[in-house]
Amino acid sequence: MKHTIPELLSPAGSPESLKAAVENGADAVYLGSKEFSARGHADNFDRDQLLEAIDFAHQRDVSVYITVNTLVKEQEIEDAVEYLEQLCNHGADAVIVQDMGILNILNEHLPKLPIHVSTQMSIHNSAGTKLLGSIGVKRAVLARELDIEEINTIRSSTDIQLEVFVHGAMCICYSGRCLMSSFIGGRSGNRGYCAQPCRKEYSLEGNRMSSTMSSKYLLSPRDLNLSSRLPDLITAGVDSIKIEGRMKRPEYVAVVTRTYRDILDRLSTDPTNGATPDEMRRLEVIFNRGFTEGYLNGDPGRKLMSMDTPGNRGILLGHVTGSNPGRGTITVKLDAAINVGDGIMAGVKGTSIRLLWMGGHKVQSAQAGEVVTFPYGWAIATGTQVFKTFDSILVASARKTYQSVQRKVPVTVQVEAIKGHPLLVRMSDYHGNTGGSTSENVISSARQQPLDEQALEKQVSKLGDTCFQAEAINIQMDDDIFIPLSMINSARREAIEELGRLRLTGYRRVCSSVGLLTPHPPDIKDRRPVLSVRVAGPDWVNAAVSGGAARVYVDIEGITGNEPATNTAIEEAHRAGAVVFIRLPDIVKDKEMSLVTGTLDQLHGVDGILAAGPDQISWLKEMYDLPLAADYPANVFNAQGLDFLTALGAGSITVSPELTLDEITSISAGYDIECLVQGSVQLMVSEHCLIGGIKGCDSPIGEGCDSPIGVKGEIKGEIKSGVKGGVEGEVKGSITTEQITRPCQPGSTKGTGCTGCSIRDKKGFVFPVRHDNQCRTHIYNSKELGLIDSIPDILEAGVRSLRIEGMFYDAKQVEEVTMLYSHAIETYLENPAQYDGSVHLSGLKKMFPGNLTTGHYFRGVQ
Repeated sequence: MKHTIPELLSPAGSPESLKAAVENGADAVYLGSKEFSARGHADNFDRDQLLEAIDFAHQRDVSVYITVNTLVKEQEIEDAVEYLEQLCNHGADAVIVQDMGILNILNEHLPKLPIHVSTQMSIHNSAGTKLLGSIGVKRAVLARELDIEEINTIRSSTDIQLEVFVHGAMCICYSGRCLMSSFIGGRSGNRGYCAQPCRKEYSLEGNRMSSTMSSKYLLSPRDLNLSSRLPDLITAGVDSIKIEGRMKRPEYVAVVTRTYRDILDRLSTDPTNGATPDEMRRLEVIFNRGFTEGYLNGDPGRKLMSMDTPGNRGILLGHVTGSNPGRGTITVKLDAAINVGDGIMAGVKGTSIRLLWMGGHKVQSAQAGEVVTFPYGWAIATGTQVFKTFDSILVASARKTYQSVQRKVPVTVQVEAIKGHPLLVRMSDYHGNTGGSTSENVISSARQQPLDEQALEKQVSKLGDTCFQAEAINIQMDDDIFIPLSMINSARREAIEELGRLRLTGYRRVCSSVGLLTPHPPDIKDRRPVLSVRVAGPDWVNAAVSGGAARVYVDIEGITGNEPATNTAIEEAHRAGAVVFIRLPDIVKDKEMSLVTGTLDQLHGVDGILAAGPDQISWLKEMYDLPLAADYPANVFNAQGLDFLTALGAGSITVSPELTLDEITSISAGYDIECLVQGSVQLMVSEHCLIGGIKGCDSPIGEGCDSPIGVKGEIKGEIKSGVKGGVEGEVKGSITTEQITRPCQPGSTKGTGCTGCSIRDKKGFVFPVRHDNQCRTHIYNSKELGLIDSIPDILEAGVRSLRIEGMFYDAKQVEEVTMLYSHAIETYLENPAQYDGSVHLSGLKKMFPGNLTTGHYFRGVQ
């Protein structure tokens, strides 16, 4: 079966990078303006530059996708709509979006503008792509955390286009689910201003760790490189492969784009002719943090991470064989070529090569195997590895590719030069566009030397530094004629300019957002505020209800294997007048859906389900006749987003904890809004097992990470060591929870740290870490959210449900914290004017001394 070669999609963080991508063979580019773009630190484009960039690419038959992939606040919606309308009219080929409110607006009011859903929406299962297809989305940019079989499963379930990242930086967290940068420093990754805390040093600690791990870059992944895996992605039916790098130099864009272009072109004729060693070296030397194939084969464990350095490694240049501190030089035996102008690094210090000696003589370059000496201003031990982090020859070569026009659009030129008639020149492209020009003056007879056809052909084919190239020239002319060069040049220029205008006109649309309706919230009657509590399992339900919770969310991970106890807890909660919702995992891949439904089907009397995202809501509403609620990972930032989830089937919606109370006030009217008021806020969810990545996951079956996990009943698959979750292949029988050890649980050989461990940053802040039943890592804020003294402000903002996150509480803490909030709410409702929150706050401070924060409710995010 012949498979289609996917589109090559390259980054353009600046006008120079745009040229680099286009001139080196990109089929499409993605770029953003200085607003609403998830790379706020890139150079980006102002509005005028952006429109020019679209035209520049379109003249060269390159598609342009505009990133509008940030969460948009309510007060920004009007500007965002005006911007989207401008992009639609100007002919952007698609917009890449994260915000469900923006998706809602585009779908309903600007249907002519194609939608690509950003990887920031964490699309990781077929339920997500089915939902997107049902509302007219053209393409989904899949989460980086999918293996090739998961991509195949999604491909078989949807007709929308699928886009996959193949090269560049990786986030340790599922994109769009990270709050770490915003909670540490107020710079939101969801708003385009990530401060990259994952690239900082952390030490690993825990009450059951045999020792504290020394500080390393525990959250810093290597760079993705799938250049050798393109045949697998082509076979999987991926429509577009994407290079990350809007904050990279244009030379980087040029090298990486050209490399992938050349590989794809070869694969189009020979599926076995993949990446060459020279191409792999080019990718390595232009920039790398160490390369990984990511999750394409499953979780690679420690091979995913770059724990020793978060920056560019380059390539190994050689080893130090000697040094001369007096002269400030070192001598290196080379494993790779070096040139004056190259950049090198030894240890953590780097420099640029200004002088190079070999055999006592100055040289400009040296080859592998030779010994060279060059200045280096720091003491360094013999045997130290030296890396080349900047290749001056490669960079200079890359720069030349976009400093002149390389990519040409073929045109057919037709000329009519008839005596007594005006000169006619037509330029036509392969899309059927034709630009023509007719001279003002007519052609006269030659008085001396007549114009011959060869000379006329040469003159009309001079298209200079335009993006056009004369591929075929058809001339109809009389003999014995004279045409001034100025007439030929003017006609040629006017024809090519008109062709350019026509080519752009074909992209233009007529779009209007006039009539954009304000959201229509459901008719929610006023009611007493609800106090909700999230707990880790059924053992804590009674404590929450005893403390005064009206609604309890129980994590399904703590229910699996404990279904009878959960049913009992639900019955007891009902007798006390409380309701119980089941909270689904943050991530549910296709192969995990049966585990979720298998547990749900064994429960009785469940009052509802709390879903982490719209994919889960869409999937569950077809299976269960139960109320559905949306949790804060859904990233609701505006009323349009509330509308989207409400129409999808969500009742209660927990808004993003990155919103201020004033911002919540602006969207809350008529909706069943919930917000977090107490507990540890989750900052990251990662497919990577932090402990397994450090300690390794190669124990015998049944000893921790490699065991099948958290499932009662049948497991489809053969138990194999080294496979995450221990399941792969054909059906081989059934396994019960009695045969299963949860990942890193006490009692397993590897169970010495996942539960109760944490990471500590250089400033001494400690972030709790939890691992779930699928070995995913969850990292929580270093400070406890506490808003008990702000209950009046919260309720006046229109919040209808206040939630306590009790995932790290024991039963006593669950009851005591819930009781404090329940009493505070009742006290306020009885006499709002006399409410004194400081009384209740002092109780919290006794439980969490010096460790309370109000989050973003009063300070907001950038």
